[in-house]
Amino acid sequence: MLILISGRFRVELPDRSVLLAERGDYVVRGAGVDHSWRAEEESVVMTVRWPSVAGYRVS
Repeated sequence: MLILISGRFRVELPDRSVLLAERGDYVVRGAGVDHSWRAEEESVVMTVRWPSVAGYRVS
């Protein structure tokens, strides 16, 4: 998942182009999905990935 904090950020996926333009906009892609990205202006984004690193989990 990629979440826009500030700026303007574009994510290109195989079937669509997603523009993150407002704070809190986000896009989710599946594991192994090809993608590219481009900051259309100075941007801050947060990337969240799951599952976590192998071997780390909450019991």
